[in-house]
Amino acid sequence: MLTEIKEFFIFPRLVYLDLSFNRIEKLENLSPLTELEILILSNNYIREIYRALFPLKKLQHLDLSKNQIEVEKSLVISALKENKELISLLLKDNINYDFQKTKFMCLEKLQKLNFLDGIKIVNDLNIDLNKDIKKAFITVKGIKGNDKKVSTLNEYIKFKMNDIKNNEKEYEENMNDNKEKINQNIQKLNKGSKSSYYFFKYLYS
Repeated sequence: MLTEIKEFFIFPRLVYLDLSFNRIEKLENLSPLTELEILILSNNYIREIYRALFPLKKLQHLDLSKNQIEVEKSLVISALKENKELISLLLKDNINYDFQKTKFMCLEKLQKLNFLDGIKIVNDLNIDLNKDIKKAFITVKGIKGNDKKVSTLNEYIKFKMNDIKNNEKEYEENMNDNKEKINQNIQKLNKGSKSSYYFFKYLYS
């Protein structure tokens, strides 16, 4: 089990990170993750987040459930004000957690937040969409503009994960295409001088 977040976990293009079920107490070494959209930190020993998540400007889903956070006394909600793309937040099963009080704090300080603990929150309207009491939708942006309307937290997570997977596959295919083109060009240069060949190979290595 992890007790801290090491720098070797940091990959600048990472969009999904799950560090749940560890013994992490302090959030650190996350600043390079500027592309991160989904961060799972449930079932740890976190008490505060301070400014650790400030650089994560694209963060949309954050799970801090089942930690050691005293939400009312802590600055956790205020600390998330800079994460302006945050749509979903999980804080349940923390110390003396009160959903209603936390909901009003979120509505006041987190402008884009739509889901708190998987429940849709809009002003004084509290709709548990997972029980299909009433339908309400939010539009989730895909990596390439393939937006989708979702009504539950599960739909949101599923869409984001599929979107990430599809774009990773396309990236790999583009890389393979580029390698094939490079090999073709190298073969053409093979007919010329060796110096040109080695220069071209070096240029694309």
